[in-house]
Formats: sequence, structure tokens, C-alpha cells
Amino acid sequence: MREVACKIHQINPNWSETSKENYIKHALRENQIQTELVHPNIVKLYASVEIDQNSFCTVLEYCEGPDLSQYLKRYKCIPEKEAKIIIRQTLNGLKYLNDFKPRVIHYDLKPQNIIFHKGEVKISDFGLCKILNDNESRCELTSQGVGTYWYLPPETFEVGEEAPSISSKVDVWAIGVIFFEMLYGQKPFGNNISQDKILKDQIILKSKKVIFPDKPAVSKEAKDFIAKCLVYNERDRYDVEQAYSSPYFSRML
Repeated sequence: MREVACKIHQINPNWSETSKENYIKHALRENQIQTELVHPNIVKLYASVEIDQNSFCTVLEYCEGPDLSQYLKRYKCIPEKEAKIIIRQTLNGLKYLNDFKPRVIHYDLKPQNIIFHKGEVKISDFGLCKILNDNESRCELTSQGVGTYWYLPPETFEVGEEAPSISSKVDVWAIGVIFFEMLYGQKPFGNNISQDKILKDQIILKSKKVIFPDKPAVSKEAKDFIAKCLVYNERDRYDVEQAYSSPYFSRML
């Protein structure tokens, strides 16, 4: 007898068989992984219920909302002290995913997938998540081109004969983008540019360095943290553990 959120997954009968298979694959992955996750900063998935041949329902922990995207539309900028708390809680969830067995890369971290509930932040939507098997720190990006481009790092846009490989540092890049967006009311790369144009003009592949606006005033420590999350070369970027343990958050512990 508890309040829950019901997410309806609808398969369009007109979709190609490949599209149907991809949708079902992502939905089943989300279901399988999220059911096992238990953390205060991750939306809990309780069960799945088949509705008919073309639809089913996932039963999720109910969150009052709004999500961070709606919150940003209302307030545009968030004071650093408040934004820092939101990022810290999101990192708590990411740290859990990174320590989970098997390790989980969310891959679709963005304001729409960060939801408020009773003073807590919760990560939702695991439909694009990647699973790292035992002793793996990387996986092949088989779903290149999928995701929300403003929040994906340069390595996910690389084109070659083989699919690029990724690590959990893709989620750290997203953390940097989201923190920047909360503080400045704009995205650091590709702001006001469509997804198609970002891809066509290789905006993210050309985003070698983050540039901070003069206003509003933001602490040097926050800028340093964001810069380390948004290092172009993945090798030199913060990993989840480094972001979580950053001195920037030491006063909050």
C-alpha cells in the first residue's frame, strides 16, 4: 500500500524489427540492473508488469520532483552552495554504481534524469547503461550516436573502423557539464545548438577546454573541480573515485 510511479513502455507496432529489438533490449537491461540497485540516491525499481503484446509497465519508487531540468527552467541558475549539494548526492549514487558488482556506467546522466524527492537527489533512467564485467574497466560503445550529446564526452564521438571504448569517466564528464549548467545557466559546450548540429559540426570533438563566464561569481575550487571533470583527454580526467574524493567536497563530509 505505497505510492509508486508507473512507467509505461510502448512498442510501436510500425517500428522495424530492429527498432523493436533495441527498445526491448534497453528496457530489459534497465529492468534487470535497476531492480538490483539499492541506494538512497538511486530511484528504486520494484517490479515489471506486462500489459499487452506491445506494452509493459515498470513500477518505480515515487519521487515528488521536479527533476533538475524543470528546476533549471524555473530558476536558470542555482547558487553554488545548493548546486554543490546536488552534485555531491549525485556523486554518491555514481560511487555506488562504480563499486557495484558488476560495475555500472549510467551513460545518460543529465538534468532530466536527476530527480528531487524529500530533500534528496535520485538518479533515474538506466535504459542506456553499460555493464562492466569482472576486472573490466572499459567496454566497447556499441550504441554510438545514442544519448544526449551535450552531456557526452569527446571519446564517445570518435569515428574509426572500430567502435570506441569507454569507461565510467563518461559519467564524470556529465557531472562537470551538469554542475557548470547549474552554476551558469548554460551548457559549457554546444549551448543553444541542436543535437544534429552538434554531431554534424563535431562540436564536442572540438571542445578542447572549458571557458568559464565572468558572472555569476563562482569559487576557484568549484571551477577547478569542473575543469578536472571536463578534461578533453579521458586519460587525464577525474575518474568516479577521484571526483567523489575531491578536496572540493571535504568540508561537507
